[in-house]
Amino acid sequence: MGDLKMLCAVILNLQPVTQVRLPVSHGRFAYAAALELFLRRDVMLARALHEARPHKPFTVSPLLDAQEREGNEFCLHPEQVYTWRLTGLTKEVSEHLLAFTPEMGGVRIGDAVFSIANVATTAEEHPEAGQDDYTALWERWEKVAPPESITLHFLTPTTFRVGHFEQPFPLPRWVFGSLVTLWDSFAPYPIGQGLKDLMGEVIILSNWRGETRRVELGNHRTVGFMGKFTYRLAERLPEVSRLMGMLAEFAFYAGVGWHTAHGMGQTRWIRE
Repeated sequence: MGDLKMLCAVILNLQPVTQVRLPVSHGRFAYAAALELFLRRDVMLARALHEARPHKPFTVSPLLDAQEREGNEFCLHPEQVYTWRLTGLTKEVSEHLLAFTPEMGGVRIGDAVFSIANVATTAEEHPEAGQDDYTALWERWEKVAPPESITLHFLTPTTFRVGHFEQPFPLPRWVFGSLVTLWDSFAPYPIGQGLKDLMGEVIILSNWRGETRRVELGNHRTVGFMGKFTYRLAERLPEVSRLMGMLAEFAFYAGVGWHTAHGMGQTRWIRE
């Protein structure tokens, strides 16, 4: 991929050392654990990632398949393996993520200590892993047929910081505006404000099924939405339709909305 900025999603399969509990809202602990892994490889990078504003060039998921819970805590068992997903939006971050191995040692998320059973870095190894780059994504979407509609599945609570408040509903201008802002922050080819404004005017939410969920962020509490939301254009604009598709694919790596490094905004495009 040469000097191109890279996108990657890696899956760390984690096995608890002992039986342990973990808060259902553990995004802040997952974020700290991710920074600790970066710290083992590059102290300066870890510091830069922690201080990055307003957008961080990586995302961190909560444990995606923890199921058993008592009250506001998950019960984790040493005989089970749990999926943890990290993504990179720049070449430097992605190169470090792709170098993660079980030999790095354990991972601590809150009070839960895990060993790394294995790391998946490609879609062949795990459907939630993958690699791409901005140029390839852009060029692919110049050639494909424009999609009629786009359905996004928000897997973890998602919200948007609008002014001083969080807004827990996926209005098209917030969803696609968030993705354009992230793209323009890290990609070599910016989409630009003009197209961003146009998307906000012509994309409509045509169908949805979702719910809200409360999220604890340590010293802050918020509410996010989850579910499946379908978007389409109010008029036929192939260029904008292709842009929607490209951004939906980009969301696999970038997430959507606020606090994507703290487990929020994990988003997948449901291909019809």
